[in-house]
Amino acid sequence: MSGSHPSTVEEKRRALLQLRLRRKREEIVAQREERSREEQATVSPLVPLRPEGARPPLFLVHAVGGSVAPYVGLAGLLGDDQPVYALEDPGLNGGAVQARGLPAIATAYLAAVRDVQPDGPLHLGGWSGGGAIALEMARQDGDVAVVLVIDTAFPAEPVHPDDDELRTWFAADMAGMGAELGEAEWAKRFPVFAANVRTFLGHRPSPVDARVVLLSTEDSEAEYLDRWRAHADAIHVVPGNHYTMFQPPHIESLAEVLRDRLSEVNVR
Repeated sequence: MSGSHPSTVEEKRRALLQLRLRRKREEIVAQREERSREEQATVSPLVPLRPEGARPPLFLVHAVGGSVAPYVGLAGLLGDDQPVYALEDPGLNGGAVQARGLPAIATAYLAAVRDVQPDGPLHLGGWSGGGAIALEMARQDGDVAVVLVIDTAFPAEPVHPDDDELRTWFAADMAGMGAELGEAEWAKRFPVFAANVRTFLGHRPSPVDARVVLLSTEDSEAEYLDRWRAHADAIHVVPGNHYTMFQPPHIESLAEVLRDRLSEVNVR
């Protein structure tokens, strides 16, 4: 027999065994990869910032950067009796980073929220892109008392930024929050930011069966506020800009408005 084909029965058996072993190894690798994807997908987004308190909990959704760090200081100013949970992008904690529609994100976050509060109307909120996710959660759930939208803008027309634009926006976002990132941290956080921005810019808010309160900053443009009048039941102007509203001394004013709006809902 010519060529490289096995010339004996023993060689054929060895070749067949090697083929079976290779296929088995490929199956094992594929199974491991599938389990890894499933484990990533199940990373919980829920972060208890202040779980104690008798009032209905407030659930705050992350902005496009994915982190809930801006809410840490705010949670401590909302009152000893106010439980506060935050929803952080699982992509920052080992979860899969992938482009998802905003409704899919809202569905996943709702499941986590209803694990904590299975019954009763929800109190939701979110800063920047988180406000849009909170609104979509309210639309899907149908039993939401209030959505606190914190300086969330949406463009008049769809926007499709390229990677270079997104990197520039990400650098500006980190600078606004006073964050200095090393290469490893940038590599982890930028894909989350990019995926969320693309998702957010392709979404438009829909009417929801809940009280919607917009908290805008004092430098908000009239055009921005006009777009919100069709969606918000109330608009409150708070001091600072998009970033300094979460920093002293402005964060105290933001917390006061949130406390007042939550108290109004609690006594209804």
